[in-house]
Amino acid sequence: MTTKISGSTPMPGGFGKLSVTRRTLLAGTAALLAAVASTPEALAQTASAQASVAGFHEVSRAITGKANLSPTTSERIYRALAADHADLAENVNALATLASANPTPSTFRDAAKQAGQGDLLLAILTAWYTGTVETKQGPVVVSYKEALMYRPVEDGLTVPTYCNKGPIWWTGLPPEVTRMPINNPKVL
Repeated sequence: MTTKISGSTPMPGGFGKLSVTRRTLLAGTAALLAAVASTPEALAQTASAQASVAGFHEVSRAITGKANLSPTTSERIYRALAADHADLAENVNALATLASANPTPSTFRDAAKQAGQGDLLLAILTAWYTGTVETKQGPVVVSYKEALMYRPVEDGLTVPTYCNKGPIWWTGLPPEVTRMPINNPKVL
C-alpha cells in the first residue's frame, strides 16, 4: 500500500501535480544522508579518527610492553576515554611521539610524566589491565576476557564471572555428562 501526497499546484513546465510516495521520500532521504556523509570533510574526519585509534593502539602497546593487544579492545578503550577527554586525539599524538623515542615502558612512563601526560598514560594502562575505563558517568566495561590482569594466571585461574566455566563458555561444545541426575526415576 502506498500513500500519495498530492499537491494542488501544477509544477512548472507542464509536469502536472506533485506526487510523492512514501518509498520515494524514504529513498530520497537516504540518498541525501549518504551524500552528506560522504563529503570530503566527513571522510577526512573518519580518516583522522582512524589514525587516532591506530596511534592509540601503538601507545597502548608501548606502555603495556605487550605486542599482541586486541585492536578491537584498543578502539573500545579509546572511544570510552574520548567521551571525557575532548583533546584525546592531540594527547595521543603527543604520546605516540614520546613512545617512538622511548623504547621501554618505564622510560616511556617517565617521559610522559615529564611532559604532563602521566595521568592519561596511567588511565590507559589501568584500562588495559582492568578492562574498565573510569568516566564521569561511572565505570565503562570495555573488555572482560581481554583484561591484561588475567594473563599471568590464565593457565590455572578462570576469569571471575557469574558462571564457573569462564567467560563465553557457551560458545564451545557442551561438557560431557559425568553422571545421571539424582532425581532420575528408575525405569523398570
